Amino acid sequence: MSVLKFSILCLTCFIATAAKPKCEMQKRKLTSLKCEELSSFTEISSVLHLPARNLQQLTIQSRDTKLTIGAANSSVNMPHLFLLDLSHSTGLELLSEGFSKYPNLTDIDITGCGLEQLLDSHFAIDSMVHLLKAGHNKLSSLSKDLFNRLPRLQKAYFNHNGLSHLELPHMPNLRYLELQRNKLTDFNLNNCPRLEHLDLYGNQLTEFQITPPAEGFNSSTKKQFPLRLLNLSFNKINVLRENHFELLGNLKILKLSGNRITTLKSAHLSGLTSLRHLLLASNYKIELQEHTFEGLEQLVTLDLSYIGLENLDPHLFGYKQVDKQGLYEYLPMAHMRQLRLVGNKLQHLDPRAFEKLPFLDTLVLASNAFRVLPAGPFAPIRSLRILFVRYNQLTKISRDLLEALSNITTLCIDNNQLSSLPDLNGTLPNLDAMTIGENPWQCDLFAQTERWLISRKIRYITDDIGSEKPICI
Repeated sequence: MSVLKFSILCLTCFIATAAKPKCEMQKRKLTSLKCEELSSFTEISSVLHLPARNLQQLTIQSRDTKLTIGAANSSVNMPHLFLLDLSHSTGLELLSEGFSKYPNLTDIDITGCGLEQLLDSHFAIDSMVHLLKAGHNKLSSLSKDLFNRLPRLQKAYFNHNGLSHLELPHMPNLRYLELQRNKLTDFNLNNCPRLEHLDLYGNQLTEFQITPPAEGFNSSTKKQFPLRLLNLSFNKINVLRENHFELLGNLKILKLSGNRITTLKSAHLSGLTSLRHLLLASNYKIELQEHTFEGLEQLVTLDLSYIGLENLDPHLFGYKQVDKQGLYEYLPMAHMRQLRLVGNKLQHLDPRAFEKLPFLDTLVLASNAFRVLPAGPFAPIRSLRILFVRYNQLTKISRDLLEALSNITTLCIDNNQLSSLPDLNGTLPNLDAMTIGENPWQCDLFAQTERWLISRKIRYITDDIGSEKPICI
């Protein structure tokens, strides 16, 4: 075959297989349109054979075709368009005018489009946009000029970019901001007085600044930010200042896992009067001082996994109540339901360790160094339903302990050094599931345990809690 014929054949194959633009209406009113493989908005009318001026919602997926938007003098008349979804149009190119010729746009999704920049000229002055999704791109910087064009912005997603610079002006309407997996080294909350959700997971923050709003709090509200969720996990924070969170009295969820915090005391958490979930896992080694959590009356979940704990201070838990005369006492933390202590170096438990947690529902002590679990620490937590002590070095479990666990429904004791269990008759009346695999069970003694499990119809080989079939020796 000649070179010329081969070239013609290849060209013919390319033309035959090239992606063709197509569009179809999504609703009978001819206001919602979904298109594929467009190169520009100007193709809409020719593909659809209808004018685009009545469109309100437009979705375009151009995975194999370069989509260009914003060329000068090339805008299509779509005065009613309010929703534009270009997500995963991987060849998207935003030229100088961007979306600025579509003044009624409120929702824009440009997730995963490979964008390297987002400029103020891409948006109309005093834009109507209140939802902007721009995650999974290649953005490195977002300027104050850009956000000045977006005064009505309420929700913004800039996660999974390469952002090292973010400059926010006063953003009076911003409530939801996703910035996880970027390269930010600082952030100040003061320009976002109405923010309720802030996710900064996986950046390079060494500190998180909380100062009063640049333009002050609303005079009709308490001097507090309305923030409900703050995720600072997996940054480089090593120090918390005293009263650092005093302006976050509305915060419900605080995630500080995966940082470099070395010391934590009650003054660091002062002001978090509404906090319900606190995650501190994977901070390598934290020194927890007495009464660290004394101000967290509403706390429900506490994760202290993988922080190098060798001892659990008997005065660690308890809510401090102060009367009008300044006298105080430590009361039970009545809302506390889940405590995670996975992957520490705990060998012993003080009898008073959990006495201020009477309503604890779930206790996870997996991957520590326990050889024995005394019954005493468990006596005050009669509401306990789920106990994980897998991956320890337990050689014995006493009947006293089992009798103290009268409300347990799930008990995980796999991957220890247990060769037998005490007589189980009359114990664990509410047990529903139990993991016992990967222990050196004595066959004759294990047979008694297995008969008891079967007679009680207790699940002990189950995938949902990771239990393998036990083997005896």
